[in-house]
Amino acid sequence: MSFDYKPNFTLSIQAEDFEVKIAETQADIENAQRLRHEIFLEEGLGRRHETGLDFDDYDQIADHLMIIYKPSGTAVGTYRLIHTKFANKFYSQNEFSLDDFLKIEGDKLEMGRACTHADFRNGRTMDLLWQGLSEYINISGTRYLFGCSSVNTTDQAVMFSLLKSLHKKEQFKLEHGINPIGQYMWPKATELFEAAQPMPGFVKELPPLLRSYLHAGSFVYGMPAFDEDFACFDLFTILDLRKLNKKFQARYGAQAG
Repeated sequence: MSFDYKPNFTLSIQAEDFEVKIAETQADIENAQRLRHEIFLEEGLGRRHETGLDFDDYDQIADHLMIIYKPSGTAVGTYRLIHTKFANKFYSQNEFSLDDFLKIEGDKLEMGRACTHADFRNGRTMDLLWQGLSEYINISGTRYLFGCSSVNTTDQAVMFSLLKSLHKKEQFKLEHGINPIGQYMWPKATELFEAAQPMPGFVKELPPLLRSYLHAGSFVYGMPAFDEDFACFDLFTILDLRKLNKKFQARYGAQAG
């Protein structure tokens, strides 16, 4: 899919065999979309698109954070970043009611389409993503990070037990009117949540990216959305960067706008 593209911000971090950067050209974006296709479509769903790319209309209004493995020149990690300074529509609004949250004072950054190549799923890659994200936060003056975090299960018992566990650890909130909408609503979600029991050792069952968000100081808001296309539940997360975990702040240098 071809479109006129100009990044809202640019950055480049050199780290031995890697470069962390914001996509600057159509070719850069296709490099990220190729990785997304490999992870989300081929690996996740066993599907292929004839283009070999994963794309949608939100790519045109986003900045694309990438980790480039220099020896091959390929993207091995990526984030799609949509900022309220430059956009008034967000991918998460397809699944969740966000009107009240978006009215809160402070610039906000939606993080989505996060993925890493199978050969690079380690702490080093996560560190590089956070380094790039932190620099972007500082450049853009961001106050809030938000987005959907996928839990790869279709088992409602597992999902609501995890949610009850987050509630017990005070990492779950019912605020800002955030809840799934339309086809993403799970029947009797509130009743299932109230009846669920916390899951022992639940942290191990959480996806690594969601664990990272929670460790940084994020909270999950509202009931989970069920994404039938990707056979998963999505949890909506918000991180107020003025309440960022001090260890994260010291390690990555992110400063709230």
